[in-house]
Amino acid sequence: MDDPDVAFMLDFARGNDEAFVTLYRSYRDRMVSYCMRLLGDRAQAEEAAQDVFLKLYGARASYQPQSRFSTYLYRIATHHCFNLRARVERKLVARGLPIEEHASGARDAADAVANDELRAALSEALSSLPANQRAALVLVHHEGLSYREAAGVIDVSESALKSLVHRARETLTGRLATWLPASAEVKHAL
Repeated sequence: MDDPDVAFMLDFARGNDEAFVTLYRSYRDRMVSYCMRLLGDRAQAEEAAQDVFLKLYGARASYQPQSRFSTYLYRIATHHCFNLRARVERKLVARGLPIEEHASGARDAADAVANDELRAALSEALSSLPANQRAALVLVHHEGLSYREAAGVIDVSESALKSLVHRARETLTGRLATWLPASAEVKHAL
């Protein structure tokens, strides 16, 4: 495998902390952006990205390169964000609050950050997708992973990932119909 980031991770596993710093600098902004798209809240995304790097730091001794390093890191981030969302939703349900109330807070944050009605509508539509569809769509269209790499991140087959992306596009196209010309596809709005 010809992935320089795998080499950095292996150097880090052998005790070279500078290799970790290199990986952190290279991926920090991408992880914050990815977590933001999954969680819908900038502060929560920044904290989640830090947690992802802490998990990476802790996993250095057990790291075994089986795919590109980015696939490995996105897998950690995806699982971490799924777990965070599930915890928040459980707390809301336990307090008797509707889950949509949390989503509207994320939409308000997205509106403030984006300051653009289309971006806010897209963010709202994305946050309403099931977590696995949202992650599949973001990995493929925003992060630029191949279907195969994204399938590895989410731990599904490539055909299942294609199905998730298709269903996510269909849902978003319906929810964003008033924003998009009849011929436009959702992937162009991402």
